[in-house]
Amino acid sequence: MMIDAVILSCLYAISSSPVEKNFHEEVAPVLVRSCIECHNGSNAKGGLSLETLASALKGGEEGPAIVAGKAKESLLYQKIVPAKEGLKPQMPRKKAALTPEEVKKIQEWIDKGASWPKEVVLKEKSKADGNFWSLRPVRKEVPPVVKEAPVGWGKNPVDAFILAKLQEKGLRPSPPADRRTLLRRMSLDLTGLPPGLEDVQAFVEDPSADASERWLEKLLSSPSYGERWARHWLDVARFSESDGFEEDMQRPQAYTFRDYVIASLNADKPYNQFVLEQIAGDAQEQVTGETIAATGFLVAGPWDAVQRVTPSKFGRLQSREEQLEEIVGGVGMAFLGLTVQCARCHDHKFDPIPQRDYYQIKAVFEGVDHSQKAKVHGVRRLLSPAQEQEWQKQTEPIRRQISAMESKDAGLQKQMKDSSADANRVDQLKRERDALREQLEKQRQHLEKQYPVEVGFVGIREQPQPTVMFTRGDIRQPGEKVTANVLSVARIPQISFSQKEDQPEGERRLQFAKWLAHPDNPLTARVMVNRIWQYHFGVGLVDTPSDFGFNGGRPSHPELLDWLAGEFRRSGYSIKHMHRLIMGSATYQQACIPQVSTMPDYQKAYRVDADNRLLWRFPSLRLEGEVVRDAMLLLAGNLNGEMGGPSFKPYTVTQLNTYFYHLFDRDDPIYNRKSIYRMQVITGRSPLLDALDCPSPSVTIPKRTPTTTALQALALMNDSFVVRQAMKLAQKLEDQQPDVQLQVQRLYEMAYSRRPNESESARAVEVARQHGLATVCWVVFNSSEFLYNH
Repeated sequence: MMIDAVILSCLYAISSSPVEKNFHEEVAPVLVRSCIECHNGSNAKGGLSLETLASALKGGEEGPAIVAGKAKESLLYQKIVPAKEGLKPQMPRKKAALTPEEVKKIQEWIDKGASWPKEVVLKEKSKADGNFWSLRPVRKEVPPVVKEAPVGWGKNPVDAFILAKLQEKGLRPSPPADRRTLLRRMSLDLTGLPPGLEDVQAFVEDPSADASERWLEKLLSSPSYGERWARHWLDVARFSESDGFEEDMQRPQAYTFRDYVIASLNADKPYNQFVLEQIAGDAQEQVTGETIAATGFLVAGPWDAVQRVTPSKFGRLQSREEQLEEIVGGVGMAFLGLTVQCARCHDHKFDPIPQRDYYQIKAVFEGVDHSQKAKVHGVRRLLSPAQEQEWQKQTEPIRRQISAMESKDAGLQKQMKDSSADANRVDQLKRERDALREQLEKQRQHLEKQYPVEVGFVGIREQPQPTVMFTRGDIRQPGEKVTANVLSVARIPQISFSQKEDQPEGERRLQFAKWLAHPDNPLTARVMVNRIWQYHFGVGLVDTPSDFGFNGGRPSHPELLDWLAGEFRRSGYSIKHMHRLIMGSATYQQACIPQVSTMPDYQKAYRVDADNRLLWRFPSLRLEGEVVRDAMLLLAGNLNGEMGGPSFKPYTVTQLNTYFYHLFDRDDPIYNRKSIYRMQVITGRSPLLDALDCPSPSVTIPKRTPTTTALQALALMNDSFVVRQAMKLAQKLEDQQPDVQLQVQRLYEMAYSRRPNESESARAVEVARQHGLATVCWVVFNSSEFLYNH
């Protein structure tokens, strides 16, 4: 991570503690501005580089620059303090002396231990330009030719790139995983469920050379594939089924976007079409209910409904600007891998995104809103134009009656207000109003029953007013008007925007979507193939999947990334093709923890590449909380496989100005659906899933960060859901087989896709006889082998 003085205070989510925040905001900017020009890796005056803590501690010709905890003994501090009052300090020589406040900050920082995150490298140059690696056209890479390739490593181009890097570092890949492990890995990876006993046995006994390819196809054709991989995209799309903020009102119709994603993935919809529909599915030439549902992406994030109706004009405008920034940021990070929203107040401090670009992209989405009113969500009938016309025609008489009744209701409300001094009159009007509302509700129910139609939470669209730039992002300082456009550094001649302020709202989004989906866009394909790679291996080729800018990571295998992006386009943007390519590689099919006897240089690999960025083995991946829950349900025979439709709500709701969600745990079939169908309300989250690092749905999550905490252990041991599934699994095993030893054997096969060894079997049988088989099932659910994919 290379850092520049001007933007350190703007880093998002980088500081994990106040001490590190102090370094980023107060110390590093001073070092970059005053020291790095002369004391860097390529120009180390006096042999001293201040790029990293290690180089500062090592020091130069005069000794260490920093003595942690002792500022006055540190050369860095001694050089910036004047020897006598009125004299100029020794350093910096070519620039102005540090201010007394800056000197004090350096002193306090050193005295407190000189905390400096090891991943931070200070650099003088810290801004990308149009020639930055991610903004250059995707190159036509040719897989390298490798010598002495291990058996099985010559059939897949992916392996050539990986093996070339390993050989460059003097490393060898691990041997292949056994078939039981491989099938469990593939099944959890693609469907989020462990394989069945019969499937494992069939795969193990399959003598054909293409066995893994055929089983891969079977998994890709499973409806569970779309449910599993939709969860990944919903994390990126910041998909939420409630508004968030202080009110957190439910969005019961938001599920239509989730169902759109699942269906699109199962159908292997081309990614460029997938992109276009989410941005402008309601504005394209052929509009369907499905493409309208796709635009739920735009309003999937949080929305401050209360602030939008505040009496303050500036408060409402500020809320609207923040809403649009959230939309622009969500689009930029999801599809482009760039933090476009950082240019709202000034030119981007890392990347070549001027402030004007932000407002031109904002103009693209200026007509998108969550709703017009705080208490009314922006739902829309999911009908094609022809279907909508027919629906309007058929329902016109009923709708006219409803409209008349609503007008009469409003009139009664006004009369009640005007007659407030006459209690008898008010009481009479109230009874009349209540009777009217009862009839009105019946008419609405009649309309829904007689002419049922699915509606989706997709927001509203209005032709917006002209977009203006705000000086420093201040709504009180409006500047010049701008029209809709794309990133200036990545414009494509074939995609042009009208320069008229009144360009139709839908046309703006459609042109922007075509730019995103265009083969010449340097970012879209790169970002998506990197996401796919990350979900298979835990870390992407670029380890910051939503930041391909200067402050993001650099590709570990840049040639492979571009080859994959090119292959993605050549395949017609088929996501399933990328799965076949990656999962069919020897790289993916390696053992996770090879035995030293089969890999003599195992220890060397750890020394050279402890983080496994070169992929000399398959990584051990902690399963997401949703997968853990679903796997427990499946093994216990309790999983409800119903797909699609409204989400299940494992809570009751109390509304007192805001929405309060009261969780409960029940064993009814509706609550045993897969976790992806649990309603994703921001303040009504599952304690079990929370403990297992499931993120809040209110923000985009490009990469989940697994943790190991005592809370996880307590949740897995004591949560009523876990205990109940263990009991049900034990009962299921006992019903199938009376012999305890065979019950244990089947349990291991179901949970781990392998049989227990003699020691494991003996201990498990002893526990089962002393404490019951449910205890053994509970232990298995709490084991690392069950919770990890390897």
